[in-house]
Amino acid sequence: MAPKFLYTKMNNQKYTRKLSHPVRRFFAVTIPVVLLLIVGQYAVLSIVAVRDNLKMLYDQEDVKLLSGNIPADSTWFMHYKDKTWLETRYQISRTDSISLSVNLGDSTLQLELKGVVLKRSKILDFRADQIFSHLNEGAYHHFFGVQAVAESALSTIEKEPLIVKNAPKDTIEYAEQEHVIGSAKSEVVHWLLQLDNGIVLKIEGADKLSNDGGWMGRKFWWKQDFMQLKKDIQKTLFFEIPDYKPEIAMVISEADAKAIFRALPTSPLICIRF
Repeated sequence: MAPKFLYTKMNNQKYTRKLSHPVRRFFAVTIPVVLLLIVGQYAVLSIVAVRDNLKMLYDQEDVKLLSGNIPADSTWFMHYKDKTWLETRYQISRTDSISLSVNLGDSTLQLELKGVVLKRSKILDFRADQIFSHLNEGAYHHFFGVQAVAESALSTIEKEPLIVKNAPKDTIEYAEQEHVIGSAKSEVVHWLLQLDNGIVLKIEGADKLSNDGGWMGRKFWWKQDFMQLKKDIQKTLFFEIPDYKPEIAMVISEADAKAIFRALPTSPLICIRF
């Protein structure tokens, strides 16, 4: 009876393995196909989101009224950008709040109050979505012809850092305390502003002396990209068009990035010359 029992057991194991092979094969094929379809769907809907955003932009009345057939690389259009830039700065100078002006034409970022430059920083590098390079005069005025307001802000540093210390009662208590001489601390300074006109403004502080700045900075931006990707994928799964927000990212010195961010009010006014 023992050989017969062993033969039956071996047949059952072989039959189980034969059943498991189609199941593994099914998941091995189905899962990559599903993921590939999701990626393809996300890519297509992302392109549709950009096109829909442009269509909505050019369907607005102010854009229609100001649109013409002027080439984007013409001298007239360059003068039009300068005129729009000066008019927007004049609008902001009439307010009593600290504002931020970004001139990508001469790579300058300025902190201003009533038209007076409080701090100027050199833009070391910048990148922007291609959508800004193909705007006509009407669409350009829609984005940059009116002062923008920062609706929200995110950063790697605190807006108003506070250190609470109890004052010693007498010289004896002061002598017993440990005293550390303050020094300039290198921090990773990255921040972004969500503007009411749909633009996302990103500022990266660059410092050669910061050893972990590269990793910590990438971690901050990866987190923002992941959160946005998560929202887009959720919409994609329900066949909804994801949100598209054009971005402008700039690199300035770390010290300037920290000083400008902490000097800005809660909802600062922004003007940009692209």
